[in-house]
Amino acid sequence: MSSALPSDPAARFYSLPESVAEALAAARSCAGEYRYSAGGTDLQVLRGQGLHDPAMVIDLSCIRDLRELRFQDSALDIGALVTLDELISNLRVRQAYPLLLEAALSVATPVIRKTATVGGNLLVSNRCINYNQSRSWRAAVGSCLRDVGDTCLVTGVRHGKCFSRHVSDLAPVLLALDAAVTIRNQNSTFSIPLSKLYVQDGIRFLSHLEHDGILLSIRVAATTKHCYYRKLRLRQSLDFASLSVAACVDAAGVVRICLNGIAMAPVLITGTWSDLSLPDLIKRARLKSKLVDNDLLPMAYRQEMLAVYLEELWHVFHGQRPESNR
Repeated sequence: MSSALPSDPAARFYSLPESVAEALAAARSCAGEYRYSAGGTDLQVLRGQGLHDPAMVIDLSCIRDLRELRFQDSALDIGALVTLDELISNLRVRQAYPLLLEAALSVATPVIRKTATVGGNLLVSNRCINYNQSRSWRAAVGSCLRDVGDTCLVTGVRHGKCFSRHVSDLAPVLLALDAAVTIRNQNSTFSIPLSKLYVQDGIRFLSHLEHDGILLSIRVAATTKHCYYRKLRLRQSLDFASLSVAACVDAAGVVRICLNGIAMAPVLITGTWSDLSLPDLIKRARLKSKLVDNDLLPMAYRQEMLAVYLEELWHVFHGQRPESNR
């Protein structure tokens, strides 16, 4: 049952709507002082660190329409509230989308995957070792651009750019699969390519979610001919991706390669596979990356592993084994 909003605005702290319309109404009543919550696995961590303290948490978990997972018109439609565990457990997903399955299995632990949602993973907050710390830690070292300061603690530049990393696990795979998303806000319901959801800005890294927008669903076309996925992180069950690479080549030879963890938003490289060379691919990846030392793994190591993964991808797609297992 949907929770009623208290008459005193200062007392409004939690809403449990049963429909998207109710959720939008709750958001409208808060004048921007709110956060949507799906599984809560990201939001609760940020609240514990004192990074987000919204006047209202709008819990979307009771909206049944956002929990549907269905195949239609040779495509897969995933409701934003489908959990990672539900995605992994679906037999047709396991058979038709092994790349998506692999990425979902790489997220955290089985317990967390029972709560974490597909939509929540796509909208996960960017990470930086100087920002995602406790309030007392941040107070001791001085606040950063993304918090309340005017200097980036990674680059030392005042009034510059925030380079916090995009760390979604499903985003690179879904971008490689050329997925689209449907969004509803106070004004309309519309669909856009997933690639248009992200912006290369460490602070305002999401687009098209203004006017209290809610991510409703994700549509993925039929799987492609060749696929590849790798994820680098320090601890498999705890850490977000320090680097991830996902790639697909369709029957026509069109390739989509998505890199994540190396910039403020996913980096997408597209082209015709027959026209690409490995040196060109590595060069384009390095030119598009925005690597800085804002991760537990050093920048130089992540740069090296980017080349290693791209070399492995190249040999896998050409049906060859890489010359080394670096």
